[in-house]
Amino acid sequence: MSTETATQTNESVRKRYQITPKYGVYTEDDKVILQIAIPGVQKEQIQMKALKDFFTLRAERGEDSIYVLDLDFGVKIEPEKTTSTYEEGLLRLEFLRYKPLDHAYVVPIQ
Repeated sequence: MSTETATQTNESVRKRYQITPKYGVYTEDDKVILQIAIPGVQKEQIQMKALKDFFTLRAERGEDSIYVLDLDFGVKIEPEKTTSTYEEGLLRLEFLRYKPLDHAYVVPIQ
């Protein structure tokens, strides 16, 4: 096996380390606040998805490690109203809690 082939083989089997980032979750009025420490990550490398009761994050840090976080909130949120900021390795997300009566059908009296 040539040196070039061995180098290509080593690069293709290089392991990626999965890191669970440190995070904190708390509520504030009608919001759920999530703060996640992901130092060493560029904003463009962060991928997030939110459902009504679940959140997932993948953030690549260099070529050999990735931050992975999957959270079940235990409360429902409105994912389309989520806001986020990322500054100096700290990601902050604000999720608006789902209020069922705000989406209820008003029954008219005839």
